[in-house]
Amino acid sequence: MNAILKKCLCIAGLGLFVNLVDIADIEAAPVSELENLSSDAVSVYNLGSDEFVLNDILPIMSTSSGYDEKWELYLFGDEYQVRLKFEISNFAFSKNEGKLKGFVKKLNGKEVVEEYIISESLKNGQWSAAKDRLFLDFDKYKLSFDGKEFHLSGVYEKGSFEYDIPANLWKPGTGNVYFGNSEDNVFKYGLLTFHKEARGTIVKDGETIHTTALAYGNHYATTVAVYDMFDELADFREHNKDLLVEFRYFEPSQKYKRDPFGYMIVAYKGVPVLSSISMERTALETWLDDGNYGYEVNARQSIVGKEDNNQAVFNVLTASPKTSDPYADLPAFQRNIASRFAKPIEYAIPMDWELLVDVDGMKAKILMNGLYTITKMR
Repeated sequence: MNAILKKCLCIAGLGLFVNLVDIADIEAAPVSELENLSSDAVSVYNLGSDEFVLNDILPIMSTSSGYDEKWELYLFGDEYQVRLKFEISNFAFSKNEGKLKGFVKKLNGKEVVEEYIISESLKNGQWSAAKDRLFLDFDKYKLSFDGKEFHLSGVYEKGSFEYDIPANLWKPGTGNVYFGNSEDNVFKYGLLTFHKEARGTIVKDGETIHTTALAYGNHYATTVAVYDMFDELADFREHNKDLLVEFRYFEPSQKYKRDPFGYMIVAYKGVPVLSSISMERTALETWLDDGNYGYEVNARQSIVGKEDNNQAVFNVLTASPKTSDPYADLPAFQRNIASRFAKPIEYAIPMDWELLVDVDGMKAKILMNGLYTITKMR
C-alpha cells in the first residue's frame, strides 16, 4: 500500500496546526509466525496499515465458547440520533445467538423529547450473516457494506429508519491480537467510520423525514472469553462534531505472560492526528474498593500515546468511581457458575480531563469532562 497523502489541518480555537506526515506502512506478520509462540504467549497487534481489507469486518462465525462479535453504528443528527449494535455470541450460556441493542431519539436542541429503545434477542436460525461480504439480517434490522458505504435499516416502535453511511475505514494500529499459538484465539478491534455525513430517512406516523447525521462505528470480535484474556480493561471515547479521542488499555491475565498493551487515537473533523499503539499508563491516584474484593483502581491516571516523534497525553484531573456488577442481572445459577471464572466489577468514572497534543512540534491543550470505565476481572 502507498503511504497516505500528506494533509494539512488547521484546528481552529486550539492554536494547533498539524501537518500530517506520511504514515509508514507496517506489513502484517504472517499467521504462520504464531508457530514460534508458546501457548501462554500473546502476539499483540498483527499490524495492518491505515487501510482495511474485507476480512477486517467479515463475521468470524466461530464455534468457540468465548466467541462474541459486534458491529456498532452511531448517528448523531440535529433532530434524530440513532444507535444500533449487532451482536453474535456463543458466550454466557448462549449458542449462535443474535442480539440487537440501541435506540432512536428525537431531539429539540439538546433536549431528548422522544426515545425508543431497541432490544431483541434472536435464537439460531432467526438471523443470518453472509460469509463472503458484510450483510447482517437480524429480523427487522439489516446492516450491509458495498465497498464504499454502509447501509443500515430498521423498524422500531413508532416507525422505521434507513441510512447510507460513507466509510473511511481506519485501523488505528488495531489488527489482531493472538492469545497463545493459534490463529483461532483472536481478539480484534477496529473503527468502521467516523466523522462522515450519513444521509437517511426517518419514517414516523406515516411522515418521511429526510435527515443527515455524523457517523461513528466500530467492530469488535473475540474468540477467547474476556475473563480468560484480561485481568483489567480500561476504555474511553469522546466523539463530537469536531473531535474524536479514544483509548483502550488491556492488562492480560496471569495465564498469558505479556505486559499490558493498548492504543490511543486522536482525530479532528475526520482526519487522523495521532494513532498510537505505544502506550504508557501512570497512576496518579488509586482508589481501594473494600466492598468489592479489595480491588485497587487507578481513579486518576495519565495515559501517553506515542507515534514516531509525536504524542498525546491524556490526564484524568478529577475522578469519582461508581461501581456496578456485570453479573447483577444473571439468574443465581448462572451467576454462581460465572463467578468461578472471574469476579468482574465495572467502575464508571466521571471525570474532568485534559488532552495535551504535540504533533510535528505544534501543541494544543484541550479541557473537557466525560466518563471512562475500568473493569477489574479478578
